Amino acid sequence: MSDRSPAALGTYALAALLALFELAVLWQALHPQVSADYRAYYIDRTTTCLPQIVTGQYTLGTELDFRAGGDETRELLPCGWTGPAGDGLHSVGTSSRLRFAIATPQDLTLTLELSGTTLDGPPQQRVVISSGDTQIGEVSVTPDKTERFTLAVPASAIVDGYLDLLLSYPDAINPGRIADTYWRSVKLTAASLGPQ
Repeated sequence: MSDRSPAALGTYALAALLALFELAVLWQALHPQVSADYRAYYIDRTTTCLPQIVTGQYTLGTELDFRAGGDETRELLPCGWTGPAGDGLHSVGTSSRLRFAIATPQDLTLTLELSGTTLDGPPQQRVVISSGDTQIGEVSVTPDKTERFTLAVPASAIVDGYLDLLLSYPDAINPGRIADTYWRSVKLTAASLGPQ
């Protein structure tokens, strides 16, 4: 005989609700609804750079010093950097990002001052610079040699008031053969954006 008392029915209803809740949690775990950046960093592991929210506050035409004791640049660095140190910001992982708030879309000139890491690896490090689907250019940096690179940035690369630059490092060096986030490529010492 089954117990059909109100207390027993309440227990069964509570157990059914708990089972439904657990199924919903399992469904979410198997089919997460997350941002593209979160998915790329944590789930697919296709990037080592998980962007953080920064303002990108920048005055057009200003050259920024990214070395220790230089300009305050934290609000331009969503991810992929460590430092600053005396020789600049060091890239961490296989890509890094820079974000600049640009009020009016316009053609710009980007200047980057970079040097390659001195770790054992290729004689030059390639740096592919893009913004969204727009490839801005590719440069090669040499270990222990600081060089300036000037690239044209089309107005179409500025979206919703921001120029979000992605610096990718196809030749990144993993010094200890450990986690991807320890890979090294370049040091950034200065950057500026100005009208073309």
